[in-house]
Amino acid sequence: MSKPAARISFITLKGKRKKLDQIADAFDTNLSSVINEALDQYIDLHEWQLAHIKKGVEAAKKGDFASDKQAADFFKKYGKPA
Repeated sequence: MSKPAARISFITLKGKRKKLDQIADAFDTNLSSVINEALDQYIDLHEWQLAHIKKGVEAAKKGDFASDKQAADFFKKYGKPA
């Protein structure tokens, strides 16, 4: 059973369109498939990031912060910001 589809339209640079067409040709698929795969990856990444941000905000609201020792150990291992 196929999923309901929705048509969208957007403007992009000609160079991007050409590259997308080349990818579609190389993989013997169509432009819509290439764009949908890219959108799936974008959505997955940003949903993952948002979930972790929300988790961090919830922890911060509860006062769940790194201890001074944990922070010192982190900066000892990774260095201090410039």
